Amino acid sequence: MSRKNAAARVTHLVDALNLKTPVRILDIGANPLIEGEVSYQILLDHGFAEVVGFEPQQDALKTLNAKKSAAETYLPYALGDGTTQTLHLYQSPGFTSVYPANPKSAEYLGFKSGMTETGSEAIKTRKLDPISDIPMVDFLKIDVQGSETAILKYGRKKLSQACAVQAEVRMFPLYQGEPRYGALDNELCRQGFEFLRFAALKHVCLARRFQKRLKRSQFAQAVDGDAFYVRDLRNVETYEDEQLKKLAVIADAIIQSHDLALFALETLLERQNIDMSVIDNYFAEIPEDVLRP
Repeated sequence: MSRKNAAARVTHLVDALNLKTPVRILDIGANPLIEGEVSYQILLDHGFAEVVGFEPQQDALKTLNAKKSAAETYLPYALGDGTTQTLHLYQSPGFTSVYPANPKSAEYLGFKSGMTETGSEAIKTRKLDPISDIPMVDFLKIDVQGSETAILKYGRKKLSQACAVQAEVRMFPLYQGEPRYGALDNELCRQGFEFLRFAALKHVCLARRFQKRLKRSQFAQAVDGDAFYVRDLRNVETYEDEQLKKLAVIADAIIQSHDLALFALETLLERQNIDMSVIDNYFAEIPEDVLRP
């Protein structure tokens, strides 16, 4: 289904659910020079979201502020554990990190050129929870090249009402001393989230001499990607009605999961918060190619 039809479906869903507030999104590592269009773009474009983003790289911050809407606020802070750290700058800005590159990983993965260090600077990191500019969060998107676990650890209060998280996950280490994927997963689970599914997973070709002869589906080494986590649905009774409504919207507009959206709607129906017409109307707008005949 086209983007236009997806936007119409999300608009009708938001209208039917009568949200009390826009979806409150926290975007940590909001660099538009690397990422392009964000996963929550439909919500932002149609006035259904309020975004607070963090981007300490000045060129990226300038770009964000030049094109932002009234619903977007971008802050120049580097988040972490509150200590002063060294920010390592690389030939490819997407590798910028508080962790030094692992030369063997860079060579093995074919990233040697992009991960060539071009400079470094001292940065003072700030803990997430004490920052007054940030409201409580419904959805977190975080991509900070290895610092995800440390940031999450000091953001438990801000994230205590969040329905879902989109986090970069590293399956193979790029940097010296960076936390492994298990540490990130453990921290999210401690905060009440559970893994839902991968949004994307990047693989690289190991036989680089023959890379152009192989389809990407044959590339062997998983490196990193984005994963979606949701607040533990085994405890759905702890969700407030407004959280369930926002989960339904996030599920469709960001996670692109009709299954999860319908789970949230079904729970609202059982609570007599919505009637069946909301679900019938939603089904009528789901693309036919994902429905059984």
